[in-house]
Amino acid sequence: MKTQNKQIFSKSLLLNCFIMLVSSLLVINSVHAGGRFKAKGTKSNASGGVTSMRASAAKGQNGGGYMHGRGTTTNGQGQAVGGGATAVKGPNGGKGIRAGSYTADSSGNVNYSGAAAATGVNGSAATSGGFSRGSDGSLRGSRSTTATATNGSSYTGTTSYDNNGVNHSQSCYNSAGQAIKCPTKY
Repeated sequence: MKTQNKQIFSKSLLLNCFIMLVSSLLVINSVHAGGRFKAKGTKSNASGGVTSMRASAAKGQNGGGYMHGRGTTTNGQGQAVGGGATAVKGPNGGKGIRAGSYTADSSGNVNYSGAAAATGVNGSAATSGGFSRGSDGSLRGSRSTTATATNGSSYTGTTSYDNNGVNHSQSCYNSAGQAIKCPTKY
């Protein structure tokens, strides 16, 4: 029953964050010469905790802008869920978005998942992953990333970790789809 309540709680929270982002988008699109919007609020909820939300948006005179929304809900028994999202647009057409959510309980268990993506004149990239920490101190997480340059070359990498260490794998391809050696760090 607790798990079901957490899922409903989280879906409701994410829906509210989405509504705030859409509202911010409507406000920002109606501002032609540039402008800014901010809203926030906190109130007690029926579960004995508090619900907090905030949203902001801005649009520059050069066509760039951003929108951001986040929210957190607690239930009075030490459990919390939260999430947020940010979208940005540059004046030259570059775009990016990031979203994430988390849960935490009174025993010390924490879970987080998130993703981001961006496109611009040099190509596109996307990443997603998350981590979990158990009340016993266990730690586990992973992240996958892909990137494609405008010339068609690409990178794919995955990193995972736990209390025993880190594992990473990667592969790179040229514009013809042939495997190549990935660049090294400088």
